[in-house]
Amino acid sequence: MPILAQGEALETLSEGQSRLDALFAVLSDEEMQRAATIGGGWAAKDLMGHIAFWEELAVEAVSAWRDDRPPEVASIFAKGREGVDEANARDQSHTSGQSVAEVRRRADAAHLAVLKAIAEIAEDEWCAEISASTGARSTLAELLGTVLGEAKRPFGHAFAHLPDLEAYVESLRGDRRSDRG
Repeated sequence: MPILAQGEALETLSEGQSRLDALFAVLSDEEMQRAATIGGGWAAKDLMGHIAFWEELAVEAVSAWRDDRPPEVASIFAKGREGVDEANARDQSHTSGQSVAEVRRRADAAHLAVLKAIAEIAEDEWCAEISASTGARSTLAELLGTVLGEAKRPFGHAFAHLPDLEAYVESLRGDRRSDRG
């Protein structure tokens, strides 16, 4: 995964969040909670919590790096796809028990916290080499780009989920048009 400059990372995170927020804004609380409307069987609320979860992991990774200890996400990644799936399932179970308002507060707090954490990293720290528990070497920027990214887009996690959310919102527009007709 290519290393992005901090400014580019912050722009990518902000753009993705803006696009998610615009779509979430048109959904009622009932529509946010409607099950199996987003890929993977999630409600839109679950997707909001999912993005927040990975932003929380990124904030914790910065804190762990500063404390010179392994980040929580290292144990998730050490198990490969299975570890990621398990972590997502645990978080989805947690999120499903929260109200839409609680998930919104959590998501807003996580997004602000990750932006702040990244903005406060000094340039030399951003490119600092870190060691993974596996012995692999990368930089703090690469770790965060992976935690907050998708396969080919560092810091672009939101973009991986936009098509599903856009399809759901579009399906509701069609339903609303037929309700008026």
